Amino acid sequence: MISLRTALLATFVLVASYQHATARPSCSPVECCYDYVTGPIQVSKLVDFYTTPSECHLPAVVFKTQAERLVCADPSKPWVKRAVKILKGKRNQTTDSGNHR
Repeated sequence: MISLRTALLATFVLVASYQHATARPSCSPVECCYDYVTGPIQVSKLVDFYTTPSECHLPAVVFKTQAERLVCADPSKPWVKRAVKILKGKRNQTTDSGNHR
């Protein structure tokens, strides 16, 4: 008969291999955008942004809104470039003000 220790070890190995098989790659489709917002968003409603990874089919800037929503935008649009520039400026102000004592 199989010992309890052997049964537990076999269960652990099975669970570990299942978790490895179901883990998502570092650049999962969740991080990619599939379309863009149709119109501009007021910069005052935006709090942060990031760009999608280069592995994504559609290049995009992802804006985080005050309402905690993520919105995909076309990085070639003038309003997106302007919003990114403004948000970068806000980031720099926050970083600079944190360095003063």
